[in-house]
Amino acid sequence: MKVLRKILALLVVLALFGGGATYALTPSESINNSEKLVNHDAKIKLEDLNRDFISNLKLVDSNIKTSLKINNNTFLSIFKNAVSDDSQLLDGSYKLVDDHIKAKLPVKLGLWDTMINTNIKVTGANNSVDLILEDAKIGKVPIPNFALEKYLKEALSGSGARVNGNTITITIKSLDLPVVVDNVEVTDSNINVTASLSREKALKYAAENFNAYRRV
Repeated sequence: MKVLRKILALLVVLALFGGGATYALTPSESINNSEKLVNHDAKIKLEDLNRDFISNLKLVDSNIKTSLKINNNTFLSIFKNAVSDDSQLLDGSYKLVDDHIKAKLPVKLGLWDTMINTNIKVTGANNSVDLILEDAKIGKVPIPNFALEKYLKEALSGSGARVNGNTITITIKSLDLPVVVDNVEVTDSNINVTASLSREKALKYAAENFNAYRRV
């Protein structure tokens, strides 16, 4: 990958000043096989979340509100079901920790087997979610935002996600419910999602689904 070769050249220069490329690119942490996304037993699907959304509905100021708390196991199931079977992301490790996602992804850079690790902050509103990669490093070397942006754009090409600096923006389109996602945040090692819809949209959605049921 052209972007990786550019990052490699930058890292080699930095490493020469820091005591050697091998030391600089050797990760401070490793990934156990049990941590890898590919080995997660993904039993929970998006349809299960839809049911949870519906079960939490309540009326607030003429709007219908709902909420959802996603723990680490559910997060990993959704993530695994969302990526392709040949995705490099499956070799990575991802965990909800306090107010962020701790991510580790092994990569090969020239002669070195190394790792990208970062803490991902999650914020969301109006059916859009921002994933902000903080403290991103490859091995022990910090990755500049301009290099990270080029890598992310190439890695996420065709996914529909937008990249700006160290931020990935994802538009939520797949809930199959007429809701607006009002807020997404990570607290206490859980992803908390709140959403709303007007009574008019709720009645229209119910009528459309009732008519579809009658035609079956």
